[in-house]
Amino acid sequence: MKKEYLSFDPRSKLAVVLSASLLLMLRVNWLTETVFVLMLCFLLIINGAWKKGLILTSCYYVIMVIDILFFQEITGAVSAFLSFFLVANRLLLPPVMAAAFAINQTKMSEWIAAMKKMRVPKFIIVPFSVVCRFFPVLIQDFKQIRLAMKFRGIGINFVDLIKQPLLTLEYIIVPILMSVEATSVELSAAALVRGLGNEEKSSSIYEVKFKMQDVILFLCLIIFFVGGWLLNDSIK
Repeated sequence: MKKEYLSFDPRSKLAVVLSASLLLMLRVNWLTETVFVLMLCFLLIINGAWKKGLILTSCYYVIMVIDILFFQEITGAVSAFLSFFLVANRLLLPPVMAAAFAINQTKMSEWIAAMKKMRVPKFIIVPFSVVCRFFPVLIQDFKQIRLAMKFRGIGINFVDLIKQPLLTLEYIIVPILMSVEATSVELSAAALVRGLGNEEKSSSIYEVKFKMQDVILFLCLIIFFVGGWLLNDSIK
């Protein structure tokens, strides 16, 4: 049975990512930040990534509780470092959740179609397409290299790295470098073959348009930022 989820336009997901980045740069109160994290968790759940949503939200609240309970008063260098570490991770979690929402259930071709509709220049679309397709291929190649090494009885764990660092790194880096070169050439050629650099208007099998859920999401973002701004002013 196929799992059902609520799909969003890539432009709506981009708006969520930009909102999370803006929230990271601005100094907001904890209530505004908490509401935004809950909204991101809800978006991940309805977009079919409920495990990611619950795990990342749980991590956020665990970090917040630890920071409130144990690091209200900083008395030394160790507590200052730990408090900084917790706060940094807490602030980075909303952008991570937004990025997870952006890449979930959205194909690269949909992103390309959305960027073309937004009239993004070709010199941005082509590198973006190549880079986004490069890393998944690189991860898959690394997994294949590990399987091949295990098949030949060559381990690449931490113990082997300590015992024979140069040999272990050679077994990993040399195949990876060869794979990187071949993959980059193939992806660049594929981008040119598909006509991503063509200046003429191109068609796409993916229909990019705003749906009701996208309109509701934009309204929620507007209400959130207006409400957060008013709340910050009232607290000050």
